[in-house]
Amino acid sequence: MREYGATIDEGINSLNHAISIKPDYDDAMAYLNLLYRRKADTVASESEREQLIKMADDLIDKVKDIKQKRAELRN
Repeated sequence: MREYGATIDEGINSLNHAISIKPDYDDAMAYLNLLYRRKADTVASESEREQLIKMADDLIDKVKDIKQKRAELRN
């Protein structure tokens, strides 16, 4: 998995850029969540791994909030 580190980082940077342009871009957040989890599999430090997992979990919470707000606006 470590051989994909640069690719994972590139994906993270691209998705963060997309989210900076459109802060409610929930699809980008969902994919970023997955990349944070993959990156967590590649790091040696347990504290860094925990931090990445927390960042991924926080993104999922944001995605849920965005989707709920959109659903409320449709009704």
